[in-house]
Amino acid sequence: RVCLGRRFLLLILVGADHKSCSSAMLARVVARGVRTCTAGGARHLHGSTLGFVGLGKIGSGMVGNLTAAGAKVVVFDPHAEALTSAVHACGATAATSAADVARQARVVLTAVPNDAVLRSVTEELLPALAARGDQPVHVSCSTVAPLTARALFEAHALQGVGYVSAPVFARPDGMRRAEATIPMSGPAWAKDLARPVLENTSQGVHDFGEDAGSANVVKLGGNFLIAAAIEALAEASALAESHGVDREQFVGLMSSTIFDCLIYRGYGHRVAARDHHPHPDAHFALDLGSKDVALVYEAAAAVGCPMPVASLLRDRFVAAQNAGRGKLDWSAVALRASEDAGSKQVGPALAELLAGLEAKR
Repeated sequence: RVCLGRRFLLLILVGADHKSCSSAMLARVVARGVRTCTAGGARHLHGSTLGFVGLGKIGSGMVGNLTAAGAKVVVFDPHAEALTSAVHACGATAATSAADVARQARVVLTAVPNDAVLRSVTEELLPALAARGDQPVHVSCSTVAPLTARALFEAHALQGVGYVSAPVFARPDGMRRAEATIPMSGPAWAKDLARPVLENTSQGVHDFGEDAGSANVVKLGGNFLIAAAIEALAEASALAESHGVDREQFVGLMSSTIFDCLIYRGYGHRVAARDHHPHPDAHFALDLGSKDVALVYEAAAAVGCPMPVASLLRDRFVAAQNAGRGKLDWSAVALRASEDAGSKQVGPALAELLAGLEAKR
C-alpha cells in the first residue's frame, strides 16, 4: 500500500514471478501510485474497458501495464497458453475471439507479427467494431508496411471506425516496465481516445499527424537505424579483431564514450561478445528483423528513395536466414562480418549458439 495524505493505492500482484507479468510490473504500479498521490500523475484508466488481440511478448507486457493502470482488459490470442497466461498473471478477461473482444470494448489494440496476420485479424475485428455504432477505434501496435496501414485506415473509415497506427519501440522487459516509445498517427478524434491508453504503457507517445502510414514509416526508419548500427558494430569489431585488438575492449570504449547510447551499449555488447542467444526478456528474432528490413526496402522503393545501406542489410539478413540463424537474436546478422574477415573465433561461437537453439526444441 502506498498512502500519501487522503489518497492511497492498494497494490496486488497476481503471479509475480510469471514470465509475462514479473515483479517489474509491481515496481511500475508503485511508481504510478506515488505520482498519482503526489502530482496527479498520468491519466489512469479506472473504470474503462479495453480490448487487446495478440498476446506475444510485447502484447502481454502492454496488457499487464493496462490492467495495472486500472482498466478492465478483454483479451484474445489463438494460442491457449498465451490467453491463459494473460488471465492468470495479468488479471485480464478472456474472450472467445477477436470479434468477441470488439463486442466488449470500444477501443481495441492489436499487436501481431506481420502484415498478413494484421489483415486476417482485421477481417474479423472490423465488422464487429462497426456493428457497435459508437465510433470505436482500432489501435494497431504492429510493425507493418505504411501502405498496409493506409489501406486499413480507408477500410475502417468506410465503416465508421477509427484506425490509429501506434507501433512500439521496446524490448519485452522494457515494455513490462512501460518504457516503450510509441509513434502514433491517424485521425485526430481516434488519437484522442488512443493516447491515454498508450501513455499508460510507455514513456512517451509522439504524434506524427493524420496519415495512418506515418507512424509506421517512423518505426521502420528506427528499426533500419538499429540494424545499420548492428552492421557497423560488426564491421568495426571485425577490423579490430583482425589487427589483434580485443573486440570487447574496443566496443566497450566506443559505447562508453563517443557512442554512449542505448543501442550501442546494448547491441555493442552482443556483437562484441557474439552473444546472440534468444534471451527471454531481451530478444528480437532475426526472422522478424529480416521482415522489417524488407519492409524498409519496399517502402523506399515505393517512393523512389535510394537506400543503399538498406539493400546491403536486406542481403545480410536473407543470408543469415539461409544459414539457419533465423531464431537467434537479430544481432546475429553481425556474425557474417567476422566470417568474411576470416575470424578463427567465430566458428566455435556459432556452433555454441546453434547448439543452444537445438537444445530448446
